[in-house]
Amino acid sequence: MNPEKEKEKALWRQQKHLEIKEELRQNEKLKKLLEPAYPDSRDKFIDDYAAKKVRWLEYGPNHKEWLEREDLKWVNDATGRLEEIQQKKLFDVQCLWRAEKIEIPELKLTEDFKYWEENVFNCPFTEPVTEQEVEYYIQYLQSLNFENEQGWFDRWQDYKEIKKAYNSEDANRNFPDWYDFHNGRTGLSAYLLLPDVRGEKEDFYIRLWNKEFHENIAREKKKKEEEANLNKSEPAPQEVQDKRPGLSYHGKGWLTWFVTTYEDKETQEMFKKYGGERDSDSNDDEYLTNDLKLLSRADKPVPIEGWFDWKEAIHKAADRYRIEKIIDALPVAYEQYRMNVDLNIPFAEPESLKKIDYKNGYGKAVLRGRELNGEPGDFDF
Repeated sequence: MNPEKEKEKALWRQQKHLEIKEELRQNEKLKKLLEPAYPDSRDKFIDDYAAKKVRWLEYGPNHKEWLEREDLKWVNDATGRLEEIQQKKLFDVQCLWRAEKIEIPELKLTEDFKYWEENVFNCPFTEPVTEQEVEYYIQYLQSLNFENEQGWFDRWQDYKEIKKAYNSEDANRNFPDWYDFHNGRTGLSAYLLLPDVRGEKEDFYIRLWNKEFHENIAREKKKKEEEANLNKSEPAPQEVQDKRPGLSYHGKGWLTWFVTTYEDKETQEMFKKYGGERDSDSNDDEYLTNDLKLLSRADKPVPIEGWFDWKEAIHKAADRYRIEKIIDALPVAYEQYRMNVDLNIPFAEPESLKKIDYKNGYGKAVLRGRELNGEPGDFDF
């Protein structure tokens, strides 16, 4: 693998994504279609569609071969498993930092961990993935407790709920199976017993800010009521709300219609070669449909063991095959990961990821709470 070519590809993807977004924004025909939609919904569609089009242009010509081999899919999946390794290390850092056992210059607030969760490969205060950790993860894949993915709303750095799930049965989520397996191999479950010193400090300041905030709202409401009583003849101005609907573009067939309506012939061809929408078949059991597709494209015979429910037998066979493919792909994914680390090439960041603005939102509330408590307006606490 040529590092320079990989770097060029990354730059090409980034530039092409920006170009496509600008083209979409300037498309007069498209403006008429998107005009009735809510602004944030329009922006989200443009960003999502541009990302899809970049993939069609890059991978479309060779996608048939990739579908036959499935190599790219499994390497991408395995790369996600390397991220899970780093998520556990980041969570351990969070436990230590919240307990004030360590100091990290890049961290000011507990909210910082939400940012680094989304950018975990570029996190500067966690050590890179090691071969030993990859071996641990392979052992986890082969264990009975392997969890293919977390719940939709579960997050890797959800400190309070994860800790609650570990210490009681009243949590709104499960304790991550990977964290449990890793702790069993490393003995780091002791971190979950550490106190949340930093979090409690922030909560105290937030309560002070919250009290002032609601008092201000109550004062403002009372003032408006008094003004309304003095000017009963004058109706209070009504706030105009944007009632335009969001743009619904996830329905089956919508993307195909959009491409054939608004794109040129070359893009339409790349879209077809890439595989089109590739939506799941209309089936009440989406998992079953996906598992059947997976097994139908398997590169080797996959035995299906007898079970009292044939659907469950399919799921079990697909899970075994999935695990085997991830294990096979992990060395390749790790090699690619190490290339970035060794050559000091930053990993791609989600475009939607934004640096934390400490002067607004949660940071502003903490600083105000500090001031209300007679303390300096900084994060040195």
